[in-house]
Amino acid sequence: MNTSVRIDSETVNYLIGKVSNKLMVSREMVLPFVDFTDFMEALLRLLDNRDGRRLVAAGHVTPDVAMAADRAHLDLKETLAVSPFTGDPDRTLEEISTGREIIYVANPNRVTGANYSLADLEMLARAVPEGTLMVDEHYYDFYGISGLPLLERHANIIVIRSLTTSFGIRSDESGYVVASKDIINALKEAYSWDRISRMTYKILSTCLMNYEAMETRLKLLHDESLRIALGLNRLKIQNRLTATDFLLLRVADPVRVGNYLASSRVQVENLDGYPELKNYIRYDIQSELSNDIMINAFKRMPEAYYRMDNLDKRFIKMRKPGQGKKTETGAETDMTVFDRGRIEIREKETVEKV
Repeated sequence: MNTSVRIDSETVNYLIGKVSNKLMVSREMVLPFVDFTDFMEALLRLLDNRDGRRLVAAGHVTPDVAMAADRAHLDLKETLAVSPFTGDPDRTLEEISTGREIIYVANPNRVTGANYSLADLEMLARAVPEGTLMVDEHYYDFYGISGLPLLERHANIIVIRSLTTSFGIRSDESGYVVASKDIINALKEAYSWDRISRMTYKILSTCLMNYEAMETRLKLLHDESLRIALGLNRLKIQNRLTATDFLLLRVADPVRVGNYLASSRVQVENLDGYPELKNYIRYDIQSELSNDIMINAFKRMPEAYYRMDNLDKRFIKMRKPGQGKKTETGAETDMTVFDRGRIEIREKETVEKV
């Protein structure tokens, strides 16, 4: 049975209309895409129209971004702060020399959950007047701060969002881009929808309209993340909350921990291969039952696998109103708590210190 359907202009216009109405932007500023990696490659090829242009990433990048840059034959430079868990635009600005660079910012970061303020994003946009600032808002619904308001003042900003992340559909990489009319018109020539499955189209249409289901899931993730963190703290396992759908855990032996959890059918990602993330693993928050299986697996696990003898104390910049100083924090005392995916972000100490 043929499960594919050719996407005609009427179908695309329907999806564009839904997105533009939701964001209250012009229809000419929106373009949907099916596959993130393929779209990023097309976008980077389009933007790389000057000699010597580079892609500068603010923070860690996921493999799909690195792959797209490689396919587009662009040099990629990751800029990392002293602490990988907070955004530091100053570090990125050190790599800007011509003003024609392409800056990529995942906000929050898709590896560490580090985030940037609206003022940080505008600072980066101003640094590349002849370049481009790409803001990947994959986890926007969890965080709430967007670069969209800056589009009125800066035509060099491109905002990229997922259509399905808020619903926990990790197998789908579809989304949409919001940018100036000129950029969107150029993108329509460089990238176009071809075929998608009927099921994918149904999922996308449902995700655009089902706000209640999204809010319910965001609240569930919020409550579960706090509950999991408390359970891990009681086991003296260092962990970080993020404004995303995952937790970061700092353990003594990520390989042994990962293998032990896998024997209990608990999947985690070893982040040891990322710069500055030695001893860290990532756990995607799931249902209450699945989360309990993970916590119980740690209870049975030999303590030597996960117990750390020291804290992760790296200086981070706190960009609060009227403040510009650095603050020293430990892994289990510097935890960002998000409030149902909204803009409120506050620092909170864990209930029990390790």
